[in-house]
Amino acid sequence: MSKSLPIEADKTELGACHYKISVKVPAERVTEEFDHAYKSASRGMKIPGFRPGKAPASVLRQLLGEGIQEHAAEHLFEHTSGDALGAVGLRNEVLRMLDFDPSQYTVEDGVALEFEFEVETMPQVELPEWSEINVEPGETEASENQMQEALNGLGQNHAKFEEVEGGSVDEELLAEIDLVYTLDGEDGPDAKELKFGLGSPLYGADPEKYDEALRGAQAESEFELEVDFNEGFSKEEWVGKQGIAKIKVLKVLSQRPATKEELCESLGLESPEILDERLQARISADNAQQERERQAHEILATIVEMRPFELPARMIEEEAAATTKSNKERMIQQGATEEQAEEEAAKHGDKMVEDAEKRLKHWFILRKVGQLQKVRVTSKDLDMAYRSISAQQQVDVKMVKTFYKEQNMVDNLRGEILESKVRSTIVDIVAKNREERAAAPLEA
Repeated sequence: MSKSLPIEADKTELGACHYKISVKVPAERVTEEFDHAYKSASRGMKIPGFRPGKAPASVLRQLLGEGIQEHAAEHLFEHTSGDALGAVGLRNEVLRMLDFDPSQYTVEDGVALEFEFEVETMPQVELPEWSEINVEPGETEASENQMQEALNGLGQNHAKFEEVEGGSVDEELLAEIDLVYTLDGEDGPDAKELKFGLGSPLYGADPEKYDEALRGAQAESEFELEVDFNEGFSKEEWVGKQGIAKIKVLKVLSQRPATKEELCESLGLESPEILDERLQARISADNAQQERERQAHEILATIVEMRPFELPARMIEEEAAATTKSNKERMIQQGATEEQAEEEAAKHGDKMVEDAEKRLKHWFILRKVGQLQKVRVTSKDLDMAYRSISAQQQVDVKMVKTFYKEQNMVDNLRGEILESKVRSTIVDIVAKNREERAAAPLEA
C-alpha cells in the first residue's frame, strides 16, 4: 500500500512507560485505507465487467454493502495506529494498547479523522558491567542438622510397628484392622491388615463417629459403622447408597521411626555409612540448587539497585491483583470464608504490590539478559521438562505432552524453561567474573 499520504501523531507521557498517542488522519488517507480494505475483502470475487482485482472501490462498496464499513474502519485503525507509533518513535517499544474502543469514533470514507489511544511501553532496562556485581557463594555441604532431619524423615516414612499386648487405641496407639463393606447383607470390597489411628477417618464414615468407635478399642474387638458409597467407589452399583463397614481390630500397635540399620535393610543398602553418603550427596545437591537460586535472586536485586528503572503502574497493579486473587481462592479452598480471605488480603495489600513490582522488574531484566546472551529453549529442553513432569506426576510422558498441547500450555512451559536457563546464565557469568578477579593478582 502506498505510504505517500502520511498521518500526524503526537505523544503525551502519562506516567512511567505510559503514553497517550493523538492521531490526525487526513481525508485522503482515510479513503486510501478504505479502498485497500474493500479490495482486500473482495479478493477472489468475480465481478462482471472487470478483471479480478481491478473493480473500482465505488463498485466494491455497492456490492459489499454496509457490513464492509466496520471492516474498513478496523483496517484503518490498525494501520494508522501502527504508523502513529512509528512516527512518535514507539513502534518497537510497545507492550500493549490499553482499552482502545474504536466504536466511540465515527469513521466515514473521505472524511478526516482524529483519535487517541494509550499504550504501555517496555521499561528501559540497562545492565551494569558484570564485573561490578559481587555475589559471594554460600555453603552447600550437608550440615549435621540437615542430615539428622533427613534421617528422621526417612525413619518416619519407613516406620516400624510393634504390638502392644493389652493396649487400647488412643492418640499414641494405632489399630491394625480387617474390614469389609456390606450393603443389605451382601459383602462387598474388603481389606486386610490396615493400620488406622484416631483422626484418620474411614472412607464414607462420619469422622466423629469413627473416632468414637475406634477410641479404646482392643485386640479382637469388633464394631460397625454406617458409610456412604460415594462417586468413585469400586462397586459402581453401590454408588449413592448407604451401607455398613464391619471392622475387626486385629492388634493394637505402637509406631516408631526405623533405625539406621532397619533403613539400610528397607532400602537395600549394605551399611549405615553408605546411607550417610547417599543422604549427604542428595542434600548437598539440593543445597547447591537452592544456593544458585539465592545467587540469581541476589544478582537481580543488585541490578535493580545499581540501575533503577520504572514500570507501568497499571501493570504492577494487575500483577498484584492476580496474586491476591489466587491467594484468596487458595484460602477459601482450605476452609476460610470469603470474609476471612478478604480480610487477610487487605492486611498484605502493600506487600503484594511491592512483591509484584519486584517480580516484574526481575522478569524484564531476565528478558534483556536472555536477548543479549541469545538464550534459547530447544526441543531437547522441552523433552527434558516433559520427562521431569512425567516422573513427578507418575504418568506417561506422552500423556504429559498431549495435555500441554491440548491446553495450549506449551508456550507457558517454554517461558518457564527460558527463565530458568537465564537465571542459571547470570549465576555462571557472575561466578566467572569472580574467578577472573581472584586470579588477576596471581597473573600480575
